[in-house]
Amino acid sequence: MKTHTLSVLVAASEHLDIYSLTQALAEKGISNLIQTTLDEEQIIKQVVKHGHEIVVLDVSLRSIEQAKAMLSTVKLRTGAQVVAVGDNREIAFYRAMVSAGACEYLLNPVEISAFNETEFQVDKAETTAGKVIAVVGAKGGVGVSTIAANLARELAERGEVLTVADMDFATGDLDLQYDVQGNTALVEMLQYPERLEPVVYERSGIKVSDRVTLFTGYLSLDSPPFWPEKSALDHFRKFSLQHSDTLVLDLPSFSMRDQIGFSSLAEADVRVLVLEPTLSSIRNIGQILALLDSLANGQSDKINLIVLNHTKSDKASLINCHGVQRALGCEVDVILPYVPTHFLTKESLGRSLLKGNRKVSRAFDLLASKATGGDTTNKRHRWLRGA
Repeated sequence: MKTHTLSVLVAASEHLDIYSLTQALAEKGISNLIQTTLDEEQIIKQVVKHGHEIVVLDVSLRSIEQAKAMLSTVKLRTGAQVVAVGDNREIAFYRAMVSAGACEYLLNPVEISAFNETEFQVDKAETTAGKVIAVVGAKGGVGVSTIAANLARELAERGEVLTVADMDFATGDLDLQYDVQGNTALVEMLQYPERLEPVVYERSGIKVSDRVTLFTGYLSLDSPPFWPEKSALDHFRKFSLQHSDTLVLDLPSFSMRDQIGFSSLAEADVRVLVLEPTLSSIRNIGQILALLDSLANGQSDKINLIVLNHTKSDKASLINCHGVQRALGCEVDVILPYVPTHFLTKESLGRSLLKGNRKVSRAFDLLASKATGGDTTNKRHRWLRGA
């Protein structure tokens, strides 16, 4: 018999035969069971906090409408697999449970062989098909927010739907990058992840364009520091990927000192590491790369992309691109030039930086292509002689 590490939350009334359910799950190789009441908010809170993959929901003595409403809510707000157990033998009730999202509907008491043909998803990653791109800098001021905002713009131009989250709750400025009004919604969503549902998610997001939605959590300077629990961040990530193709996380450099912050980078599908051609920046990125490599053990399917920002000509720079690559021991993937007239003018706030400078445009085109594993788009221009 194969043993599973799946965690099961049993939401039951006194009518459910717990012993028979336990025996049936044990026959499937599942022994990690936690029991709770049938209170919807308590069920959702337990799943979000402890990461239960399966919820066994007792729908005994409930009408079809009541059972469907409860099952749909639990399924929608947790993303867990739901097994409904009840006492209604009608085929219409079974069909209603399946249509509401149940992977199984079983009669109480549960037969010992009830789960023999049931295939539970062992890998959580299979529940969502989206991609997470985490952008982080070696230190503050290296252009992480600018790169995250314009990478999202480039991906949106290619047809992707994106959620962008500014994880710097103290000094974040993605709202300035997009010329929108930030809010505190992201902090509230991460403080109370069990309250996260589609309506809350849609109302909290700031619509930048038809394809880009921004989430911010900007706190006042006198507010106590905040960083979310891992379970809350995981729940937000899963929820975001249900509503978009890609989630872009703008991670502050200080979060790399925190286990939860670093895990956000380590667990991302694409890690964009931004540095400047300075000794401190090279050292910090080198440390992050070493930590990522130690976690991978040479068998990671994650993509690391190194972006060298603020690069000048070899004559004007004390450390050129070749020197950065030699110090890091690996190649730089994308080089962004130092163009103050393009990035640092008052007109640049809130507008796309993908146009107006060919080197910058090509750099973001290359970054987006490497992040998605696709080809660069054809952005060549036909120049007229004498123009």
